[in-house]
Amino acid sequence: MENGYFKTVLLVEDEGLTRSAMKSLILANEPLLEIDEADGFEQAKAKLSANTYDLIFLDYHLRGQDTGMDLLNWIREEEREVQTIMLSAQDDRDTVLECIKNGACGFISKGSEQGAGVFREALKTILNGRVYLPNTVLGKGGHSPRPVTPHPSVTVESLDLPPRLTETLRSKLQGLSNKALASTMYISANTAKEYSSDLLARFHVTRRTFLIVEMARRGIEMPMSNTSSAS
Repeated sequence: MENGYFKTVLLVEDEGLTRSAMKSLILANEPLLEIDEADGFEQAKAKLSANTYDLIFLDYHLRGQDTGMDLLNWIREEEREVQTIMLSAQDDRDTVLECIKNGACGFISKGSEQGAGVFREALKTILNGRVYLPNTVLGKGGHSPRPVTPHPSVTVESLDLPPRLTETLRSKLQGLSNKALASTMYISANTAKEYSSDLLARFHVTRRTFLIVEMARRGIEMPMSNTSSAS
């Protein structure tokens, strides 16, 4: 794959025609991606238990008792190192921030008046390694907003953070909790919490939710998972 960010994708959408259209759009942007599909919570959970993916596109509303949010929470509880992008026509600020709070790394609106054009732009942004959030969130965070950067994306390393905070930021952008961060970095839970607090303070935000928003504004590249880099 040309950009080197993602190789394997799981597309979780219960509407067959919508899933097929989305798959076509994704492959139009990145023809070499390997795309697996799931039509609901149970099938997605089974596939995630059996396989490793770099990226998940997850519908917020899934038919049945268990929703997309339930799957997102399961992914977080299982400490899966995979970047999850939520998809929904319900794109109000509270819904988007709820998804980010629970471990999502981005959000694509399915209800935009621009339709497929917005979806294509969102896909392009994400598949080129950047954070994508709808306009309902950008510019309306819990801190002083910055305009969306017009410049090409920049890496986490370019922020010139101390090495351990760079690693902490990479983990936070991938949706890892402090507990998972401690395990990944071979540090205590208290040290992981201290690193996370220091990181949030440096960007003048109070929690990971707004850290993701800030990274979207700055055009920061989403770091690849360890599994991707090792391939």
